[in-house]
Amino acid sequence: MSSIGNNDLISRLEDVGNSFTSLWASSMPLKCGTFFFNSDLPNDIFLDKHTNITCISDEMLDDALALFAKHDAPPYVYTLNYPELEKSLLCKNFRLYDVQHVLTRVSDLPKTSKARMISSDDSMLWSKTFCHAYDCHDWLSSVDGIVKKSIPQVGYYVDDSISSCVALYEKNSILGLYCLGTIPSMRKKGLAVSLIDFALNEVKRRNLESLMLETYQRDGLLDFYLKLGFKEIYRKNIYTI
Repeated sequence: MSSIGNNDLISRLEDVGNSFTSLWASSMPLKCGTFFFNSDLPNDIFLDKHTNITCISDEMLDDALALFAKHDAPPYVYTLNYPELEKSLLCKNFRLYDVQHVLTRVSDLPKTSKARMISSDDSMLWSKTFCHAYDCHDWLSSVDGIVKKSIPQVGYYVDDSISSCVALYEKNSILGLYCLGTIPSMRKKGLAVSLIDFALNEVKRRNLESLMLETYQRDGLLDFYLKLGFKEIYRKNIYTI
């Protein structure tokens, strides 16, 4: 792929990720960047972040730090191919905290898989599965409110046993896979893989370009997704204080 073509793909993938985040968190434009936060789901590296940074500005970073402090959230700053920004962050006593890998996979006739689509009437089934899988039971009411509100834009699915969940968000001819999780007692039974297969079937059914997902290095799942046929397109370094 040419450099121009790859930059275009990265731009479209970033747009998918940021658009999905905006359904789960509030956003605020800053000089050369965007601040996301959700005070109801605190201290979350995906929801509380400063990203889309396109210039180096002490004022912007100071504004972002003030916003993180206002919302009592750890300051997660995402950088994308920007060594000068990373150097500036290090000078401000930031440290590298994690790496977010952005992966895609085309639909290549995967195994047939089924999933139950959630409606606003049974959204609590998905919300309980998600909160159990991610051990965030105190978020249940807030998560369910987000799910109910975003159902027109997002497809929320569970497996037949209601033990594994996923959220699928379509934009830019790409299907974004988010919130994939399985409750602890049902892990290592192939339920998450089955939902990934379902998502790949959705890519084919909707005549989309690819399935994308984002995974954090600290979660230790990169090799798992690579073995499933996903390809890393780019990565973002995440800094905090």
